This record gives sequence, structure tokens and C-alpha cells, in this order.
Amino acid sequence: MARGELDTDASADLSPVIGADPLDLRLSLASIVHWADSTAVRRDVMARVAFPVDDMGMFLVVNQLSYNGAMRPIELSLALGMTATNMSKIVGRLMQAGLVQRVPAPDDDRGVLVALSDNGRAIGESIMSVAEANLRLVLADWSPAEVEELRRTMARLARVHRSVAERRAGSP
Repeated sequence: MARGELDTDASADLSPVIGADPLDLRLSLASIVHWADSTAVRRDVMARVAFPVDDMGMFLVVNQLSYNGAMRPIELSLALGMTATNMSKIVGRLMQAGLVQRVPAPDDDRGVLVALSDNGRAIGESIMSVAEANLRLVLADWSPAEVEELRRTMARLARVHRSVAERRAGSP
């Protein structure tokens, strides 16, 4: 890769904005999120579950539905940071592949949910098995008490985060 124009100012600060404290929660959370959200991890899971199509968007939708159950297309769009148009195309491809189906929303006469088909659910179960195996590997040297403490702490963090996010969404 060509360097292009370089700023030769030797006073440029090359350090991160955040300090190097290994106990900084921001660093820890960022590290975990980047690991779990990385293309390399996703590609590895896709290969290990024999995902039938080499399409990351399709995989991400099946992954979301595996964790959350049936969802409205707009909820999927928001969760994955995609446009409604793109989500519609992905859901169409997933339907053609036999991984999802569109079903009526039980609480809304006009609403539609995207749900895993039997084949999609089987792949979702494989995704969950791979996720569990990955966690077991990462936590292999932890005691059962440490794993339980982590489970409780992470569940609490997720619960509080959802509560704060819902309050923010409801305020003008």
C-alpha cells in the first residue's frame, strides 16, 4: 500500500486516547465485543456449522433469530444496522434457502414476523453449540465459582443496559 501524503510533524501523539489500565471496563468490553463481532469469528462459526450460503448478512439474521426468536423485519434491521430494503432482500434469500419463514405476528393483525424454519432452527442450534464450545475454551481455566460469578455479572450488566436503553428510547 502506498503511503500517500505523510504529515512529518514529529509531535503527533501515537498513543491511544484511553489509558493502559488492564482493569478498565471500557477496554475489557471493547475487547470482548470486537472479538465476538469479528469477521474471523463469524466466518469460523459459519464454517463449523456448515452454513449453506456464503452470505454474512444471511448468517447474521439466522444468528439474531437463534438468540431472540422470531422478530419483526424492522427489529432485525435495527439490531443489525441494516436498511429495511437490505433486510427485505436478505429475508427473501433466507426464505429461498429454506432457513426462515414469514409468519403473522400474534399481537398485530397486519404485522409479520421472521421466524426460523425447521432447517434454520437446526442451524441455529449448531450456532449455539459452537458458541458454547468457544466459551468453554475461553473459560477452561476458570473455576465453576468464577464462571458463575461472570454469568451473574454479565446478566446483570445486560439487564441494566436494556433498562437504560429503553428509558433513553422513551425520553424526548
